[in-house]
Amino acid sequence: MEQLLESLPFLAAPFAACLVIASLHCYMGLHVIQRGVIFVDLALAQTAALGAAVALFVMPFVCRHPGPCPAEPSAALDTEAQLAEQLDRQGDARTESALGAKDNVGEPHQHAAHEHEHKGLAYGMSLLFALAGAVLLSFGRLRDERIPHEAIIGIIFVVCASLNVLLLSKAPHGHERMEAMLVGSILFVSWQQVAAMLVLYLILGVFHIGLARQFVEISRNVGAAEKAGKRVRLWDCLFYGSFALMVTQSVNVAGVLVVFSYLIIPAACACLLTDRFGSQLVLAWIVAAVTTVLGLALSAAGDLPTGASLVSCFGAVLVLFAVVRALLPRRSHLT
Repeated sequence: MEQLLESLPFLAAPFAACLVIASLHCYMGLHVIQRGVIFVDLALAQTAALGAAVALFVMPFVCRHPGPCPAEPSAALDTEAQLAEQLDRQGDARTESALGAKDNVGEPHQHAAHEHEHKGLAYGMSLLFALAGAVLLSFGRLRDERIPHEAIIGIIFVVCASLNVLLLSKAPHGHERMEAMLVGSILFVSWQQVAAMLVLYLILGVFHIGLARQFVEISRNVGAAEKAGKRVRLWDCLFYGSFALMVTQSVNVAGVLVVFSYLIIPAACACLLTDRFGSQLVLAWIVAAVTTVLGLALSAAGDLPTGASLVSCFGAVLVLFAVVRALLPRRSHLT
């Protein structure tokens, strides 16, 4: 308990980031389940990761500040004690840099410009590739369903994942980058990242509120929407395009496994107990918030990796909901 209390200041930003992720991912997860495209999140995450991998190789040709890409926090530093040690080391490094500033006046500014430029290019390439993946997903839905849409999603996923492995195998610290993409670095999220994600999610939330009727209609019955004259592929482009914007931001913060859990598991829990979209959304938000608290507490109290703790707690909560659903009478679930 003492260790948990000592870790609370370090967990404030990760907790806020998880709540922001849950706010939109739970809503999108209900659409994903209704559409039957469960692994669309993984496919778009892989296309975004492929863009970041490509950025590593084009940086020397387009960046004005040549040099190695700034080091990212290691995924292995996943405990509060290790985080404190790292912060101490960073503080010492800043002190030494300040003492030697007389000899290197312009060096900090050059490093900051270098880091900003590299991060901007990586994010831009990730977003570009994710949007391209969204277009492929939109036009990959065949009218006669000769090839299921989920098969197209799987093909995009495995091809992008393979290309990603090939590129990162030739990049410095490629293995560490692949690991960070999977488990993320939610423990190291900054308040600036949380604020940026919140702004983006608010914009996407307003966008989906304005077009909610069209998106829900297509998600529930695409065949009926086509017969009613809806331009399904255009609406799919808008839906998957917004999905790409969301995933590019969230995976960069939390990693593929955590993001997938927030997208699917709270929505799946809600679908077990109610059929109404509004009730499902509220219940999914509650599940995500409670599970976030449990996962972060488990990570801090047990000195365990944060991402893995969150995903494991989500899995346990889903099992609990399945048991509750099995014990309830057939018609006693929420309407």
